[in-house]
Amino acid sequence: MVDDYTLSTEVARPEIASVQDLLSILQPMTGDRRELWYRGHRDYTWLLEASVFRDENHRTNEQAMLARFRQEAAVTGLPYAFDGWGWITFAQHHQLPTRLLDWSPNPLVALFFACEVGREFLDDEVESDGEFFVLNPTALNREAGDSDGGHPRLLTDADSKLKDFLPGGDASARWKPRAVVAPLLFDRIRFQTGTFTVAQAPSGPAEAKELRESSSLESFVVPGNSKRELREQLDSLGFNEASIYRDLDRIATRIKSLLGRSVS
Repeated sequence: MVDDYTLSTEVARPEIASVQDLLSILQPMTGDRRELWYRGHRDYTWLLEASVFRDENHRTNEQAMLARFRQEAAVTGLPYAFDGWGWITFAQHHQLPTRLLDWSPNPLVALFFACEVGREFLDDEVESDGEFFVLNPTALNREAGDSDGGHPRLLTDADSKLKDFLPGGDASARWKPRAVVAPLLFDRIRFQTGTFTVAQAPSGPAEAKELRESSSLESFVVPGNSKRELREQLDSLGFNEASIYRDLDRIATRIKSLLGRSVS
């Protein structure tokens, strides 16, 4: 869900220092059972921007990267038939930079990412404050101009409202970011629910901040000095690297850790 990219401005926000804090914050938001999506950054200075737009070379070569991915993925004998958006979604879940930004309908998943330890982290380092986002996807789509209720749009080439969001279509018309869901066509996306925001390539600094400054978004600080305890709370609830990523390497690491502990 996150990479290294920075935001220069600092904004004071309420804090989430425990799972109980999270529940207290969400209770008034979820009382009417509205659909909400969540996202976590382990560093609160990171931009809320799709991965392909964080690097100028990736942004310039977006279509070329997708074309090469499609060419080389063909040799694996994929049992899927994708349209344009299907290929973008598939590439996203194999770490290719795309214009999709991952969200989760589960707030504990997002809190896990806000507390995640970076690979570069050393045990004696002070952890940076993280950030936890709450998005109302329906309100975001209404803000973008949808008049059909604002429900998250299905990522498909058949949706004419999404054609201007496809790579190379940015110049046709300018739109604010939209909330979208992807068909659950392959295992990785079934594990991660397929909820995204999608944006056009920003033409300037103001457009790069459109999602962060949307009225449909709220954000909260996750204090660095609370992260260790938060990770323990999340682990006791079953949210850890093995359950989040679901790959065999992390599952093996967790088994080794669990069975390597001394029993008191």
